[in-house]
Amino acid sequence: MAQEVLILDKIAINLEPEVDEVAVSRVLSAINELGPGGEITITIEAADAHQADPVFEVLDESGFDYQSKGSHDGRSYYINARRKLH
Repeated sequence: MAQEVLILDKIAINLEPEVDEVAVSRVLSAINELGPGGEITITIEAADAHQADPVFEVLDESGFDYQSKGSHDGRSYYINARRKLH
């Protein structure tokens, strides 16, 4: 019997209240579910934006291009990433 595998093209996750090892492992698990050209939007609290380096490292190592920006109200920090097509 064949096993069905779901490949996603867009995922959004929220890493609030802090970016710790558990949060980074959630990012890794989520990007492993994305297909070629898949996109992920990661939200963290703006006050914790300085903790985003481990997330950027995971994205770099996993072959993603990404762009980050703050929200208009200054409360959230978004990382939008897309898997590079080879």
